[in-house]
Amino acid sequence: MSDKIREITDYPFAHRARLIKPMLSYDTAAIALSFVPAANEALPDGRHESADAYTYHHLRRDLYEISKSTGVEIASRYVVPSAHLTIARFVTQADIAASEDDETPDLPKVQKLLDQIEKINADLRNRYWPKDDERILAGGEWIVGQEKGLDCRKGTLWYGGGQTIRLGKGF
Repeated sequence: MSDKIREITDYPFAHRARLIKPMLSYDTAAIALSFVPAANEALPDGRHESADAYTYHHLRRDLYEISKSTGVEIASRYVVPSAHLTIARFVTQADIAASEDDETPDLPKVQKLLDQIEKINADLRNRYWPKDDERILAGGEWIVGQEKGLDCRKGTLWYGGGQTIRLGKGF
């Protein structure tokens, strides 16, 4: 795969997938800041409608095909493609446990967490989701490769580990 690393890490420079509508999502393992592919909503200056025809799903497909062409087996962690940044992991159940001795989730504590997530999501929708033809505020969209390209890493990658092999070209 080493001969394709440059192509992969620089790929978003010429294939710009725009993601919008940030929202917190969660499962039993983590909380993430998730985005959905843009579909011509509130286009930034200099971006033509045709640019949003190339989506995050196209980017994932193309990068998968380039990687697969090297003979490497790809095993996705998620069945459904997701554009997200993990912001919190549930390492233990201590914060929602009924007590120190009982790890059974305390439903009022769980509900309090979910209520907070929903409050944050309401604020994200209000502040950063496109309204009519208004611009999206800074932080409300993410164009993959903006500022820096993809980061190819090796080693144990979860929880911020590993080492950068090559950082792609950003724009």
